[in-house]
Amino acid sequence: MSCPSGFECQHPQRLAALRSYAILDTAPEHAFDEIARLAAVSCGTAMARITFVDAERQWTKAAFGHAAPDRPLETGFCLETLGQAGALVRPDCGAVAGEPDLRFYAGVRLATSEGWAIGTLSVLDREPRSLTEPQIFLLEGLARTLMNLLESRRTGALLKGRADHLEAQVAAQTRDRDRVWNLSPVLKLVSAKDGQVQSVNPSWSRALGWSEEETLGRKAIDFVAAPEREAALAALQPLCEGRRAEDVELSCLTRDGDRRRVLWTVVPEDGLFYGFGRDITEQRQAEEALRQSQKLEAIGQLTGGVAHDFNNLLTIIRSSVEFLRRPELAEERKRRYLDAVSDTVDRAAKLTGQLLAFARRQALKPQVFDICERLRSISDMLDSVTGARIQVATDLPDGACFVRADESQFETALINMAVNARDAMDGEGSLTLRLESGSPMPPIRGHAGAPGPFVAVVVADTGAGIPAPDLVRIFEPFFTTKEIGKGTGLGLSQVIGFAKQSGGDIDVASAPGSGTRFTLYLPQVAAPSEAPDSSRDDRREPEPQRSLCILVVEDNLGVGRFCTQILEDLGHAPIWAKSAEEALTELERTPDRFDAVFSDVVMPGMGGVALARHLQITRPDLPVVLTSGYSHILATDDAHGFMLVRKPYSAEQLAQVLYEATQRRSGRGVGVPTNGRARP
Repeated sequence: MSCPSGFECQHPQRLAALRSYAILDTAPEHAFDEIARLAAVSCGTAMARITFVDAERQWTKAAFGHAAPDRPLETGFCLETLGQAGALVRPDCGAVAGEPDLRFYAGVRLATSEGWAIGTLSVLDREPRSLTEPQIFLLEGLARTLMNLLESRRTGALLKGRADHLEAQVAAQTRDRDRVWNLSPVLKLVSAKDGQVQSVNPSWSRALGWSEEETLGRKAIDFVAAPEREAALAALQPLCEGRRAEDVELSCLTRDGDRRRVLWTVVPEDGLFYGFGRDITEQRQAEEALRQSQKLEAIGQLTGGVAHDFNNLLTIIRSSVEFLRRPELAEERKRRYLDAVSDTVDRAAKLTGQLLAFARRQALKPQVFDICERLRSISDMLDSVTGARIQVATDLPDGACFVRADESQFETALINMAVNARDAMDGEGSLTLRLESGSPMPPIRGHAGAPGPFVAVVVADTGAGIPAPDLVRIFEPFFTTKEIGKGTGLGLSQVIGFAKQSGGDIDVASAPGSGTRFTLYLPQVAAPSEAPDSSRDDRREPEPQRSLCILVVEDNLGVGRFCTQILEDLGHAPIWAKSAEEALTELERTPDRFDAVFSDVVMPGMGGVALARHLQITRPDLPVVLTSGYSHILATDDAHGFMLVRKPYSAEQLAQVLYEATQRRSGRGVGVPTNGRARP
């Protein structure tokens, strides 16, 4: 702000300008003393002084040739000098109040760049005299030099203040940074580009036990569990491209040999890698404990459901058997009870099949088939399943579309979804089957997706929809919202088990009042060289067979006795071995005696599949038929290459599969059997 015209001693801006130089009441300084001396010498006077004018006094910073104490404002010529632009010269001023020895005065004002007059530079003498023009010029030049000195002092003070403030800020930020570094629960690690650790924070030592001295200089990858190092390097590969690596979960080694799960984010910056890790060991343990408790809950629910359903089935069987024991029972009622036992066994087999489907442990028989054609066939029969008031619509592509899956289980899964939709619509609405092909499978329920290609079978209904709390539980075994007696809760369990075991998955979208849409994903395959005729029925009625010598391999005594009894009743000659090792001994003892081997899969020691593969090499001419109610081997390996009879099996099924196996060995195919006797 520029100063107003005329001199105003009490003007706030003038006083503020004076105080901004912080010159009042300071100690003598050589630079100011030297300017005063130069002024006296240049002007040929005996005295000189530098005076600053405050609101109430004149204060002398430097004086040459005399002492100059503080004086009141009105004393001398100082105020007069401040009021004019040029030099004030008094050649003979006579006696001056307060300074009786003063006879000569010449002074120039000290003004800021804004024009504020804050003081004077004056020369004085005890004798009258005058100044030449050059001397006045020198006096004015010294005044400008003096103001430059003041400006320099003020600038230096400002810079020093700012430097001090900045230093204080830096110190505070350094303390804050050190606090964050030292007190943060996050593991922090700084490494060079080659992975050599340069610094770690205390949380690193607290979590893993490695001191800073034990860590620095080593490679960061050395602290990752050996089985995960290759995966860790792959996950950190973006760092080499200048990108951050986020959410890299690793098992880090502790000093005492244990492991901690740490979730890392690593950022490249200024040629270094900055790693920030969060110890999630307890979180993962809590999640695992929760999963275990959920498993136990599911097992409890599963056990209760299985016990309930099987007790119902056993009740029918037991009651029927008790009536069958009565000698006076009529033939008609006897047939009725026998049919009830047979039907109940079929229902029990279906129940165990659904359980195995949910557990993804059923022995599938995958084959390549046109899913489009299969959907058309199923849609024709859905009317009888859903009822007349439900309209079934299809949206299928014109061309063929092939998948590799168990065709029978696929039909069962589709019917289960259709029945679920029928019940949701209360018998009235519309059901749509749509097929999409050649697309990837998206992430479902937290599981990663897959590029495919996949086919997507969409089953959409216009029913009541599924509430959100039930939506996450619908695939649990025995979970049902239907009334007691109207659903087992195993239908959708079979669907998800079949989908997972076939390499796909199932997704569901629903909201109350908006219907439900199930999407079944199955791997899509190329068309076979010769498409099978889906209309052809290869099933045959059991045919009479010649008597065969069968080596039965079964570790269960009850099943072994019953199986040999069935074979004897069928006219065969069974030899029973209670283990695979015993069977091999029998085959070595009489190698040409047997027409076929009929073996259980799950046995102590060598299993049935291992036995079959051994015989495939040593006795390729000897057919092997396997049987099992459940086997993880058969569930995960559908290409074992051996004929399979699922338990429970009937006498007719056993007779037919043994006949087919021996006919294939002879190379005659499955045709009319020949008569003959078993070799002794």
